[in-house]
Amino acid sequence: MRRRRPGQAPAVLADGRALSAAMLRQLFVGQCLVLALHLPWMPVWLVGLAVAVAGYRHLQLRRRLPRASMLLRLTAVGGLLVALWLEFGTLHGMDGLIGLLLGVYLLKLLETHNRRDARVVVMIGMVVATAAFLHDQSLPMAGGALLALGWLVQSLVWLSGATGARQAWRETAWLLGLSAPLMALLFVTFPRVGPLWSLPQVDRASTGLTDEIAPGDIAELSRSDARAFRARFEGREPSPYERYWRVYTLSHFDGVRWSRAAPRELAEALGHPLDRFVREGLRSPWQASGAPRFTAELLLEPDSRPWRPSLGTPLASDSRQRFLADGTLEGLTSLGSRSLLRLSSSGAAPSSPDPAGLAWHAMLPAEGNPRTRELAERLWRESNGDARTFLAAVMARFGEAPFRYTLSPPRLTSADRVDEFLFGSRAGYCTHYASAMAVLARAAGLSARVVAGFLGGERHPDGHVTVRDYDAHAWVEVWLDGAWQRLDPTAAIAPERIEEGPQAIRDGRSVFLADAPFSVLRLRELDWVNRLRLEWERLEYRWQRGVIGYQRESRRALMARVSEWLRGLWAWLVEVSPGRGALVTGLTLLAALGSLAGGAWLLWLGWRYHRRARDERGLLLALQAWLARRGLGPEPGESPAAHLRRIAPRAGPAGPALEESARHLERLVYAPVGSAERRERQRRLARRVAEARRRLGRRKSSAP
Repeated sequence: MRRRRPGQAPAVLADGRALSAAMLRQLFVGQCLVLALHLPWMPVWLVGLAVAVAGYRHLQLRRRLPRASMLLRLTAVGGLLVALWLEFGTLHGMDGLIGLLLGVYLLKLLETHNRRDARVVVMIGMVVATAAFLHDQSLPMAGGALLALGWLVQSLVWLSGATGARQAWRETAWLLGLSAPLMALLFVTFPRVGPLWSLPQVDRASTGLTDEIAPGDIAELSRSDARAFRARFEGREPSPYERYWRVYTLSHFDGVRWSRAAPRELAEALGHPLDRFVREGLRSPWQASGAPRFTAELLLEPDSRPWRPSLGTPLASDSRQRFLADGTLEGLTSLGSRSLLRLSSSGAAPSSPDPAGLAWHAMLPAEGNPRTRELAERLWRESNGDARTFLAAVMARFGEAPFRYTLSPPRLTSADRVDEFLFGSRAGYCTHYASAMAVLARAAGLSARVVAGFLGGERHPDGHVTVRDYDAHAWVEVWLDGAWQRLDPTAAIAPERIEEGPQAIRDGRSVFLADAPFSVLRLRELDWVNRLRLEWERLEYRWQRGVIGYQRESRRALMARVSEWLRGLWAWLVEVSPGRGALVTGLTLLAALGSLAGGAWLLWLGWRYHRRARDERGLLLALQAWLARRGLGPEPGESPAAHLRRIAPRAGPAGPALEESARHLERLVYAPVGSAERRERQRRLARRVAEARRRLGRRKSSAP
């Protein structure tokens, strides 16, 4: 008997049931690959759990520890539940459920002792690897999942009788190569369906914006490079100073913070029906009909909140949305994964009045910020009661020294924070100036509100714009001449912020990207690094938009293009061929006959396979005849089982399948078996015979 090479360790031991140490190592490596997909979102102590379980199995194989008892396994599961509860605070959220699935997958190795257990571990690993896409659907995640899947499939091939790693990888590559065209076909043609269950989502927002802000809040977002969304424009592109992305309006001021009043809260407080504040549909009912100024396709990041950014006032969408009367937009649900949204917008503030009323947007607390109120009254008198002159005076005041724009504004601590800013620190970020201007406008009797959203974004060479957390911005809208007018005091004091983004602000520059010390954006001044970054982001954007964002509309458009191409090909054939009528008739008949012949052939193959699977003698006689044609025929007087056992040692990868075929044949022929066992053994025999023929067909035949 030939010696087994180091790479050909068996999956199971000689008894045919217990797993070898090599197979357990194979399963452990698969667990490590799957665990690596989840580590950016899962607790690091799961690595310790995986190592502890593998160490226990190693010592158990060395006979230094007994098999894991039921008490030990239950204790391990209980400890896992407690640890996950302490980590996430609940087991009902997405992270808690994924952590539980991942932990159970790692603990399963404690009770994996035979071939069936190993197959269960591999199948659980495939489910856990798929769950990683609930966290992220990026290109690196897809590559990592493909690597883990390849390893798990190779483990299954090894468990099925492969004699070594090289053969197992060869079989794995063959299987994955065969399945790739089917996967691509199903991806392109199969319609997307919604989930059949509801998975609780964690309260994770893609942006740091909230529905209430105080001076200094948005300044904190300059520390983060997290991506909020990406946009590609159809037709005219807005310039940097036109990219005001509205997210929500803040109309309630308590003296310190500006907050948003939800439509339902407004309806209940003012005694109006809800549909006066929000309506669902494809178009906004609040804005006058007309050609949109901008049309953009947004690739939105996952977000636990339903906000949808719009470039100015949203006008129409390609899917049903919730259009709010204040000129903002909400989705019907939060986003559990990246999603595409096509949106048309005006690029400007809303022209329709807010149903809450102008008085609502002119309210201030009864007391507080007395110096700001006095300043507003003085500027109003100097402007002779003209609103535009008053607002121009306020903007001019902000543009004068000693006011300055800074990424690290001093902390405001007094109860009259607007007074403290206007007459004390005089240094702040966009929220400081927007809040102060809105309070001054209201103190003069004007209707004003703060708008929170994003300004600008980085335009990539391929045309799409990336908007990040540090692009968060706040500005003011004032009701003038029968419409809302956008006023941005930042443009008066720091025009470079409007044109170039927050990275252009030098005051407090050390704060910019402080929460992202390893961000490649810090190296954007190095030309070659920046080019590599932009190229990677371009590739990732195409992946997200073309693969992850492949939705029903994309599938329909692709099918329409394919149908149009086929019709064009058919028209060309008819045009260039003589006897068009005869050609059409002949091709139609040929296609019909071909379809009938193909269907009949498939039915015959299925019937033949079914008949052979139920006739073990005929199956083995056909195998022996096939072997004889390759020089491996039976000797005179040799039984089929003896024949298979004789050639098995020389059959290479097909040897285990031939040995098992002989064992099943003897059991079926000589042993009294029930009908259920007979059917099961007949199925196994048919599979092993097919496996032996497949593997021998790839091997050069050798004479007996």
